Amino acid sequence: MTSDRASFARARDTYSRLNGTPYGATVKLVVGFAFLAALPQLLGVSILGFSLGAFLSVNVLIVTLVYATAGQAWNIMSGYTGYFSFGHAAFFGVGAYVTSKLSVAFGINPWIGLLVGALVAGVIGLAVGFLNFRYDLRGHYFALATFAIALLLQVVVRNMEEFGAAVGIYRPFPGDYGAEFGLVAMQFREPNSYYYLILSFLLVVTVVAWLIKRSQIGYYLFAIRENEDAAASLGISPFRYKMFAIGTSAFFTAWCGAFWSMYVEIIRPSTVFGLTRNVEILLPSVIGGVGSVPGTIIGSFLVFPLSEALRVSFPDIPGLDTVVYGIALVLIALLLPNGVISLGDRLGWGESDEVNRESMSGEERPSDDD
Repeated sequence: MTSDRASFARARDTYSRLNGTPYGATVKLVVGFAFLAALPQLLGVSILGFSLGAFLSVNVLIVTLVYATAGQAWNIMSGYTGYFSFGHAAFFGVGAYVTSKLSVAFGINPWIGLLVGALVAGVIGLAVGFLNFRYDLRGHYFALATFAIALLLQVVVRNMEEFGAAVGIYRPFPGDYGAEFGLVAMQFREPNSYYYLILSFLLVVTVVAWLIKRSQIGYYLFAIRENEDAAASLGISPFRYKMFAIGTSAFFTAWCGAFWSMYVEIIRPSTVFGLTRNVEILLPSVIGGVGSVPGTIIGSFLVFPLSEALRVSFPDIPGLDTVVYGIALVLIALLLPNGVISLGDRLGWGESDEVNRESMSGEERPSDDD
C-alpha cells in the first residue's frame, strides 16, 4: 500500500511539473492520444480477472469519439463564449445529409461531401449567429433560439422527398461514387478503421480548440464569457468574435455528421436533428468541464461508456440502467459543478481546470494545461 501511494505521489508530481513547462500541454496531448490509439487493443487485456472488453466494444468507443469531437466543437462556441447552444444537432444533421445526398444522388466522394457539408453548416451557423447576436439574444433565449433551428431543419428535411423524407437516406455503397472500401471511400469493412478515422478528427478539432484558446481570439472569447459589456468597453467587438466562434463550431460539428452518415446504415431527420442528439453533443463538455479542452474528452469517455456498461450490467430489468445512469449524472453535477476535470485540483494534480478558476478570480489567463 505504501509503495502504491509513493507511485501515485510521483506520478502526481510529474504531472504537476508539466503544468509549468512550455511543452507540458504538447506532452499531455501526445500521451493522451497515444493512449486513445492503443485503447482498442487494450479491450482484450485482462487484469486481475477484469477486462474492459466485457463492458465495451470498438463500436462503443467510436460513438464515444464522435461525441467527444462534436462536444469539442460545441465547446468552441458555448464553452468559450458562454452562449449555451442547444441546437448543434442542426449542424450535425447538415453535415450528415449533405454528404449522403451528394454521394447517393451525384456520386460525389464523401470527403468532398464532408467539406461541402461543413461549409454549408458554417454558413448556417453564421446566419443563426447573425440573427441572434444582432438582436442580442442571450441566456435561455439564445438556447431556445438555437434549439428551434434544429427543430426547423428536422421538419423541413422530413417533408422533402429529395432527402428521403421521414424514411431518410441509406448509406451508399462505395461503388456508387467510384471508390472501393477504404480511406478514400470513408467506408471500411471492420470497425477499427472507423475508430482511427474519428480519432484523427478528434485530434484535429482538439488542436484547433486548443490553439484558439491559447490565442488572442481565445482571450477575447473568454472575456466575452466573463463580462461581455466590460469586454466591449475595452474595444473588443463581441459580435465579430461570437460570429467567428459559432461559424468555426458549426463547421467542425458537421464533420461529425459526415462521419456518422458513412458509419451507420441509415440517417433519419428524427435522429440526426433530434432532441437526443442535441443533448448528446453538449453532455461531454457539461460533465467534463465547460470551456475545458481535455475535460470534454474525459467527459465523453465517462458518459457514453458508463451508459453502455450499465446497460450490460442490468440486462434483466428494463429501464434500471437508465435510472442508475441518470442518478450518476445528477451526482456528478452536484458533487463536481465545475466538471469532472475539477477533480484534478481536489486530488492535488495541479491546474486541471484553470478556466473555472478564472471565472472565480477574473485575473488569470488560460495556461498550458489545455
